[in-house]
Amino acid sequence: MEHLNGAKDAAAKPSRGWLRAIREAMGLTQGEVAAKLPVKRQTYAQFEVAEELGAISLSSLRRAAEAMDCELVYFVVPKGTPHRTFGDLARALDPHASHEAATDHSMSLKADTNRK
Repeated sequence: MEHLNGAKDAAAKPSRGWLRAIREAMGLTQGEVAAKLPVKRQTYAQFEVAEELGAISLSSLRRAAEAMDCELVYFVVPKGTPHRTFGDLARALDPHASHEAATDHSMSLKADTNRK
């Protein structure tokens, strides 16, 4: 969780969107990216507009990223949480987490016994 919280500030979305910012930083035109998808330039331009508006699908965002030889990294970070790991968060919010932890512990003991 600490890593994700630290990345949150560094990964703040540029005002006109990641697709446009990365494309321009890489010196690519909309037509060049569109050709790699393959779609018309106008269709790719709509991807950039949709992302800027917060209306692009993850599938379209992933396809556009791959066309620019980039990787889509997607994550969700709870606001203001004191939890350091997803396990801590699960234990705090999921009433079944303690049961799952006990099951995991039992399974690891069984695995250790099977190795001996």
